[in-house]
Parts: sequence; structure tokens; C-alpha cells
Amino acid sequence: MTLPDGLYDQLLTDALRDDVMRTTDEHAHSLQPLAVEDAPERLADALAAQLARILDDLHGDGAEKLRQQLDLVNFLLVSLKQRLGKRADDAEPLSAPPQILQAIHQRSPKPAIPETGLAFPWLFTAGKGSPSLLTELRRELAACDQVDILVSFITHSGVRKLLDILQSITAVGPDGEPRARLRVLTTTYTGATEIRALDELARLPGCDIRVSLDGRRTRLHAKAWLFRRRTGFGSAYVGSANLSGAALMGGLEWTVKFTERGQRDLFERASAHFETLWEDSEFQAYDPANP
Repeated sequence: MTLPDGLYDQLLTDALRDDVMRTTDEHAHSLQPLAVEDAPERLADALAAQLARILDDLHGDGAEKLRQQLDLVNFLLVSLKQRLGKRADDAEPLSAPPQILQAIHQRSPKPAIPETGLAFPWLFTAGKGSPSLLTELRRELAACDQVDILVSFITHSGVRKLLDILQSITAVGPDGEPRARLRVLTTTYTGATEIRALDELARLPGCDIRVSLDGRRTRLHAKAWLFRRRTGFGSAYVGSANLSGAALMGGLEWTVKFTERGQRDLFERASAHFETLWEDSEFQAYDPANP
């Protein structure tokens, strides 16, 4: 196989190494040792890619193919248990038939599960066939323990699209505490943030708002929503949409979703940066009584 010129970022397999070594004299190749600190993630990623192809190529249809896939995965996991010895508990065979735990909740009502799930990334484009950003944000909000919002501006039309669900999740429970907490960072940049929108949010129990009042600064263009869950299945939305009705209702916005479960490093990095901004003295606590 002739490899095209260009950039790569791929662990060598035996076959790929042979292809690299067959490149012509006019070509050079660059190799870098795998760093110890990167090894677990990179090796697991290489295994997952090959295993996914193998599972997809198994013969059969429907339930029979699914059974074969589960049998093969469990065979590998049992082999790992035998190989690991004292650390055998790190390998957990999957139950049969395969099922996905989606929630543990009070008997009624069952929470609405985000259509895009809580394990894999997604790109929202407002295109045909793409889930609605507004609908997914509402579902994420309905089942979170804390949400951190970072936007350049907030309008009343945007808040109204989410107000009912925000009121529900911040309602004070029997213990005197709101079920979920809400932190909001925004600015007065371009003068687009509306006071009545901030007032609406500030009335919610457990909602803290901090605002950059320096209208000359253009530093904050980020738009992000961080949904935190005690289960470890948090999610983050980062993109171009502010908290406005136009942005939430299908404007030409792109928003990337990544998850704590699937992209933990990204999630933790986004969380850490939000905390840095939250503690920045440029952002002042918003008090409706003293706007």
C-alpha cells in the first residue's frame, strides 16, 4: 500500500510499519516514541478502533450478530481477568443480553434522556436530521446537578425559552436546598445583554451571576454550557450560540458537544477554565437590587 504524503497521528501496526518502510527514497518519515503518560489512552484507542471493525465484520444479522459480538467481547474480558491476576476486578464482563443503564430515578416521572446520549461527542449545526440544540439543552438541564453557563450576552427571549425548566431544577426541596445550582458568566459587551434577562435568572434559587461590566473589552467570545452530574456523566456544549432566542431556535450556529465519560480531559480542561474565569475579579456578582 502506498501511503499518501501528509500528516498522521497513528500508532504503528506491523502492517503500517511495513508500508512506511516501503516509501521511496524521495520520501522521509517521522516517528516519535509513545510517551508513557499517553500510553493508556492511545493504546486503548488503537484497540477500540480495531475491535470495532472486527465486531462489525462478524457474520449474522440482528440478535444473532449481537450475541456473537457480546460473546467475543466477554471472551476478551475474561482473558484479561485471567491475565491480570490480583487486578482481575478491573476487567468486568458485560451482562447478557447487553443493555445500557440510562438513569436511576424516582418511579415517576422518568427523566427525558438527551437524544445525543452522555457518552459520545456530537456536532449541532441546525441542519436537517440534526437534533435541536434547544431541545437537547432542556433535556440536559432537566437531569443535572449543576450547570455552568458562559456566554457573551443574554437576552430575555433566550431566558424565556428555558425558564420553565430552570425554575423546575432550582426549586427548593424538603432539605431547603435547590435541586440543582446554576452559575452564569456573561458580559455587557456590545450592550446586548438585557437587564430583565439577568433579573429573571437572578430570581432563581441557587443561581449566581457574574458580569464583566467593561464594555470596552472584547475578550470573552466563548459560549459554553457545562452540565455536571454526580454520576460522572457530565457533558459540555461549546460553540457559537449565545443565550438568545435566535441562537437557540436554529440560527446558523455550530455547537460541539463532548462528554465527561468519553472526553474526560476536554471536560476537565473546560471546567478548570470556567473556574478561572469565575474567580477573575473582572466579573462582578450581579445583584438585581443594585444593578
